[in-house]
Amino acid sequence: MRKFLTLALLLVLFSCQSVSRDPLKKVELVTPAGVKIDTTLAITEADQNQGLSGVKEDDFDDNQGMLFFYAEDFEKYFWMPDTYFDLDLFYMDKDLRILDIVRRAPHYVGRASPELIPRIRGVWCRHVLEMKSTSEIAKALKIGDKLEWKSSLSLQETEAKIKSVK
Repeated sequence: MRKFLTLALLLVLFSCQSVSRDPLKKVELVTPAGVKIDTTLAITEADQNQGLSGVKEDDFDDNQGMLFFYAEDFEKYFWMPDTYFDLDLFYMDKDLRILDIVRRAPHYVGRASPELIPRIRGVWCRHVLEMKSTSEIAKALKIGDKLEWKSSLSLQETEAKIKSVK
């Protein structure tokens, strides 16, 4: 019986680990200073529309980010419905070099009054990384910094897979 429980526990742990390592869901970005950012990818239109809406401050650590991953460059506009903490937005090129930054994008709890929901100016770029404004990692990032992509798939392989799915 003990062997069965051990085997069952190992299978559960393995299945959880394989889900969390899905290269089209989670990646690690590394700053020029070598600091790791645990990053969730927002690839689908539904994921991108959802973004960090509804995520409570205690459920999103300072070392976490959400990367809005696009296969094309175009002007990106963001708004902050149903957010619970201010965000820093990092607009990046196809190689993850930071082109522009919006600091302390204000949060707005709810969606009841759309005219009051903060909207962020448009920026021409490929990808956008969102992090808590209180994050020391976010505070240290600056225009011109290039983030390193750490995943079982390269940045280019990820882009190719996404293009093939869409």
